[in-house]
Amino acid sequence: MAIVPSTGADRESGNFGLIETLRRWGITFHSGVNGGGVIHVTKQLEPFTDLSQANDGIPRLLTMSEYASGFVPVGYYLASGRIASSITTTGAATKLGSSGITEAKLHNIPAVYIIALNSTLSIGMAPLQDVSEYGMNIVPQLQAELGEGCVVIDNINTMEDRLRRAQEVLHESRPVAIAFHPDILSKSVHLDVPKVEPAKTVNKADIGEFVAKFPRVAAKRRVVIYVGEEAARCEKIQDLTTELSELLQAPTIWSVNGANAVSAENRYGYGYVLFGGNDRAFDLWQSLNQDDVMITVGFDPGEYSTNLGKLPCRFVWNFSNLKAPYGSKNGDFKHRVAGEYQQVRGDIGLALAELLPRLRAIGPGERPPVEILGNLNTRTVSRDVAPGCVDFMAFYEQIHKLWQPGSLGFDDVCVSYKDRQYVAQRPHPHIRFYTMHHGSAMGGAFGMGVGAKIANPSLHTFVFSGDGCWRLFGGALADAANLDLRLFIVNNGTYAIVDKGLEIVIPDFDKRLYHSKLPRIDFVAAAKAHGWDGFVLKPDLSNLKEIMDACYTRMGQSILVDIPVDTEQIVGLNPRLLNLTVKTYL
Repeated sequence: MAIVPSTGADRESGNFGLIETLRRWGITFHSGVNGGGVIHVTKQLEPFTDLSQANDGIPRLLTMSEYASGFVPVGYYLASGRIASSITTTGAATKLGSSGITEAKLHNIPAVYIIALNSTLSIGMAPLQDVSEYGMNIVPQLQAELGEGCVVIDNINTMEDRLRRAQEVLHESRPVAIAFHPDILSKSVHLDVPKVEPAKTVNKADIGEFVAKFPRVAAKRRVVIYVGEEAARCEKIQDLTTELSELLQAPTIWSVNGANAVSAENRYGYGYVLFGGNDRAFDLWQSLNQDDVMITVGFDPGEYSTNLGKLPCRFVWNFSNLKAPYGSKNGDFKHRVAGEYQQVRGDIGLALAELLPRLRAIGPGERPPVEILGNLNTRTVSRDVAPGCVDFMAFYEQIHKLWQPGSLGFDDVCVSYKDRQYVAQRPHPHIRFYTMHHGSAMGGAFGMGVGAKIANPSLHTFVFSGDGCWRLFGGALADAANLDLRLFIVNNGTYAIVDKGLEIVIPDFDKRLYHSKLPRIDFVAAAKAHGWDGFVLKPDLSNLKEIMDACYTRMGQSILVDIPVDTEQIVGLNPRLLNLTVKTYL
């Protein structure tokens, strides 16, 4: 099968050169919609039609609406550690895909976004979908968000240097937007930008300083370990974090994505922290003070992870391999720490593997006693739900027992991304879960699920989304009908996080002013109309086992599950509401 024109001038063009360079880097999967400024790029790509093509090495394009497509590279990377691309044509398509760009930036995920500009010959002539300085002025917008990650191809003679810089940015775990003028990219060029493998290293001086200083600083003090999402990208990280917790006798908490770096068997686990977090983790967080020492294994700076606060500890060590992570200043997080701060730079897994034997040899020092916990929650959640609805606590309790090996899940911006972890309390050995908390763009989990499934078809991929999130991706279901994707819709007829949050933020106002109600949709009928199979979960959960058996049976057909939920049942809590009171804005 021909993957590009084998003869002719086009093979010498920048259009071919761009796709061929990305192929050399190992980037062969693309998603998006063809048209306008990208047609001479996308003609270099074969259609992606089924999962058998997922890893054939041929550059391919999955046609999928731009909003969903923007999230595809995020899920692709999280499932495989490999990079994918989303393609947007000139104009509004770029804005539709840009929510995915933002999530990639905020979660330090390398991804490629190929973006068409106007022809240079049309600038100033009011071209269709004008993105020049006279229209949307899109390049300064991309530069403002991505900095050097916005790579503009406006001169064919500098294209090679621009692509070389793009690869360097990707190596820094940052997304890249490659924006080009179609008439420039159609010119002849010879490119030679081979793939460069980034080296995995550790900073031995940082480790040496940690070993020398930590026993003295932490002597007779409580040490708390916070595990962030960067750690989840390292090999054998669960064993390493468990060993660190045991060695230091340190209560350990984790962010929702950082949980993927923590073993369910870690005896010192205190749970998910803050948004949707466990009660004992929240109590520990509230108790942090200037006598404590904290080790952050990857620093998650977002509001759902730290609630805009500074770590009040006496000393914080941060392990990180990111050059300029989101939320940092000058590459570190000193500004988020009340006491002293020091960084241990390098691959987190390699750093811990080198550090632990040295720390064990000298001894971790005397430590205050730590309570080993069983149940990580202390609240009583009401089990009384409206007729026809499931007990959401019972649902998550039961499904936690049904996960099978080789599973991957994504929680969308709905109650599932605060309730699941509260009930689960600890990560499950058979499934990793991810959510994009920082950008918190509704509907993004669907595109991430698509990307993950294509990156690794052997994974059983689950997406938990809301009936509000559906509004942003529902039309894209047909494009994923044959991907064996599993989509659970939390159906409560409400923008529930808004609805319940405003009861606290503006309790004196009529609920009709919350603007949170949604008209009901027959999601199973909609799914079947798009080529999916579908189930409605019974309120007594009697068919949950049957549904999960179907979900773990590869049929070549995607499945939607409608979960009827009572929006009045409060499971996980949202501490961010404390930041949204009226006085915050006065």
